[in-house]
Amino acid sequence: MNEDILKEVTLFKATKGRLFGKLLSKSYRFMNEIASEYLEGIGYKNFRVGHAVALLHIDLEGTNINNLSNRACVTKQAMSKLIKELQTEGYVTVEKDHTDARALIVRHSAKGVQAMVDWKRCMEYVNEKFKEILGTTKLEMLREILYELIDHYEASTQYNKANDLGHAIMRKDSLVLPPEERFNKK
Repeated sequence: MNEDILKEVTLFKATKGRLFGKLLSKSYRFMNEIASEYLEGIGYKNFRVGHAVALLHIDLEGTNINNLSNRACVTKQAMSKLIKELQTEGYVTVEKDHTDARALIVRHSAKGVQAMVDWKRCMEYVNEKFKEILGTTKLEMLREILYELIDHYEASTQYNKANDLGHAIMRKDSLVLPPEERFNKK
């Protein structure tokens, strides 16, 4: 096997704990665990972060499922499943759209509005937990940096083309240095 490739893989594996995707994924998991514990502590059962995300995207006057799925960046099927679960638990009501017979309008119930208030408090609790670790300045800096990244990619046409195999981030030659430049840096 090519020794340069083995060296590259060894170096890469040595830094796996600091890979950006892994850091974001683990941070999200910790946020999710803290939020779930908080919500369970105030009496919520069968309520997940995905439910809160769906509730957040519903306008106070109601929103159709197509718009909800677009706002949450999930498929219509996934959003329909979340809405069905929320409806079963009494967080939303669903009715036919009077302007489009094929569409359904989703509205918060009184229980759903209370869940939004509780979710707000839950996020404040999560922020406090993270602030205990990072401090106010670092937490706000992290939030601003992540917002800047998200804002850039959501506004960019590149974001929508990221799965295109011809796109720069998907090409084999993209951001890859030749072997002699990868390992001979001083």
